Amino acid sequence: MNGETLKRRGQAVSMRKILGLGKLKWYLRLPVKWAIIATTVLAVCFPHPSLLARHVSRWRDPNALIEPDAASLLPLLAELREKMTSDLAPKEALSTVEKFVYEKIPYEFDWITWGNVDYIPTVDEAIAMGKEDCDGRAVVAASLLRHFGYETEIVTDFGHVWVKTDKGETMAPGKRPAVVATDGGLSLQPGALAQLPKAFAYGIAPFPLARELIVLTVIWWLLLHRRTSFGAALVTLALLVDGLLFLRAGGKNYWEPVVWMQLVGGANMLAAVFVQFAWVRSVERTAEAT
Repeated sequence: MNGETLKRRGQAVSMRKILGLGKLKWYLRLPVKWAIIATTVLAVCFPHPSLLARHVSRWRDPNALIEPDAASLLPLLAELREKMTSDLAPKEALSTVEKFVYEKIPYEFDWITWGNVDYIPTVDEAIAMGKEDCDGRAVVAASLLRHFGYETEIVTDFGHVWVKTDKGETMAPGKRPAVVATDGGLSLQPGALAQLPKAFAYGIAPFPLARELIVLTVIWWLLLHRRTSFGAALVTLALLVDGLLFLRAGGKNYWEPVVWMQLVGGANMLAAVFVQFAWVRSVERTAEAT
């Protein structure tokens, strides 16, 4: 047995100790690894479980959040009433409410306002916080418009939320609603799942890099094989980080994503998996030959 073989075996033993999963059969390792990844993602994206529970519950019927008579809405209504004159055309009225909400409730990401990656608030919560992202602003706008007699609904394309009325759409409407909230619950539109990659890429782009690196590190750790060398481990990590940075750069503009950057990012992620597979195969062939 040569020195190189002994060195590789030493690395294998060391990596097995680090991973702590080497003794499990592959069909047991896979679900354990996926469970670890899922738990990490939940902890990083939703560190406040109670808010997550509320968020999920509210998205079952987001139209229930439209409250035209909410007490916290009264100061806004008093100020807006002067602008919403009876002779105002519907298109102008929708634009007026949109600009008014943008002015009164500045945009801020949910992970800054609430700590979680996403959270749809009530009217009272949105106004109390004084800042919100698209879903909170849409809830306030829908409530204001319903007070003025418009039939309003909350719609989303998975990455953005806006308001649909009987006179048109407002709050920066997207090109194609994926989910429409109706009286009977949520209605998934045909072909809506095709919009998930775009929404996912945009979700990665502005999210705090430090949080994403936590998830990436866990994925890297679980991706390593017990026979992975130090060099192969570093190459895998470099490819994962590079892929993440490309995905972030390509998804910064939700309305006009840079597709080639997203493709390069995805390719680098796949290359990281390939490096691990190729390394393990190489070690196995060497072991068989000795």
